[in-house]
Amino acid sequence: MSLPIAPGTYAIDTVHSQLGFSVKHLGISNVRGTFDRFSGALVVGESLADTVVTIEAEMASINSGNSMRDVHVHGAEFLDVATHPTMTFRTTSIVESAAGYTMTGDLTIRGTTQPLVLEAGYNGAAVFPMDSSTHHGFEATGSISRSAFGVSYGVPLVSDEVKLRLDVQFVAAAG
Repeated sequence: MSLPIAPGTYAIDTVHSQLGFSVKHLGISNVRGTFDRFSGALVVGESLADTVVTIEAEMASINSGNSMRDVHVHGAEFLDVATHPTMTFRTTSIVESAAGYTMTGDLTIRGTTQPLVLEAGYNGAAVFPMDSSTHHGFEATGSISRSAFGVSYGVPLVSDEVKLRLDVQFVAAAG
């Protein structure tokens, strides 16, 4: 089985996509944020086994809506963006599932690589009227353990589980 997209390379349309996360604070509310600078690609092969998704996000682009918190998260206690400026994800397999697709891959944060499983759905295709390009929409969700990546703040204010949500549009790469 393959994706309902022709084989080829598709870049993330970063203007119409969002990489988001949420984490519990004090166990009673969610703090949400996004990565404002990221890139990536969907390389569709003849089958799902030949299809790969890659994403790279600039860790210093985290935007939680509070600049003081963001500066703290950039520091050595959390993400240490001076030493580890990017987060990367690359699928190792994509298979059909009840929700659409299960993407398994390697996520690297703070120099540590751990497996990540995302449940993904295909939202369809549409022609973007500004340039007549065809965009393909996907959404994916999953979660990680901060401590598995060495991101452990010494005070139990923030949950270990970080929920991830990707809302992305892919468009055929120019060329």
